[in-house]
Amino acid sequence: MTLQRPLVAVVTGAGSGIGLACAGALAARGARCVLVGRRRERLEAAAAGLDGPATVLPADLAEPGEAERVVAETLTAHSRIDVIVHSAGVFEKAAVPEATAAHWQRVMDINLGAVMALTRAAWEALSDSGGQIVLVSSIAAMQAFEGNAAYAASKGGLNALGEVLRLEGRDRGIRVITLCPAQIDTELWDGKAPDSVRDRMMPAAGVGELVADLVGADRRIDIGPVVIRPVRDPWVEPEPRAHRATCQR
Repeated sequence: MTLQRPLVAVVTGAGSGIGLACAGALAARGARCVLVGRRRERLEAAAAGLDGPATVLPADLAEPGEAERVVAETLTAHSRIDVIVHSAGVFEKAAVPEATAAHWQRVMDINLGAVMALTRAAWEALSDSGGQIVLVSSIAAMQAFEGNAAYAASKGGLNALGEVLRLEGRDRGIRVITLCPAQIDTELWDGKAPDSVRDRMMPAAGVGELVADLVGADRRIDIGPVVIRPVRDPWVEPEPRAHRATCQR
């Protein structure tokens, strides 16, 4: 489905993974994408692969003033902001006894603090356009996993932030979509999951298509938190087909 008008979509973490997939799907529907991430070379490579021109804005949104700069440069280039896809994040595991203050703060700053900073900086622009905010959260916000204290807390906080944004944005015409995916095959799993498990995860491209579809949905529809999972748990080795057939007899 093509979006009704060319939207200006700011996508964070756009150099790879879910962010790149979301940018690709939105651009294919005619959106003008602003790609935000820390590594310029990644963003430029991503922009080169999109359908249509894209703006590249390298930034570390966890740093003071960077969110305001991204918003100002986007408005200078495009005059408005219609969508922000908050996809940037880190997935760093540590059991509670090993979770240092630095580890905790880093995860919170990137997964939650940077989201708030960019949303706050863009709030008036989103109000002017009747825009949309997409928060890429995680199943970890509602399901506990060992070694995920900081990550789960950051994503749980992101879900809570999304509900506050939904209430405060409603009268301004801002729609908030919170996506809570389980395992998606991205580079965040490098060194954390074997290839056989990653093969059973959800593909990033499919998630990007879903995000673009949600953004393109009728604006009279309010979209609550959306939970998506692989069809089967990728960490559970599937039974051989012959064994399943025997058990069903």
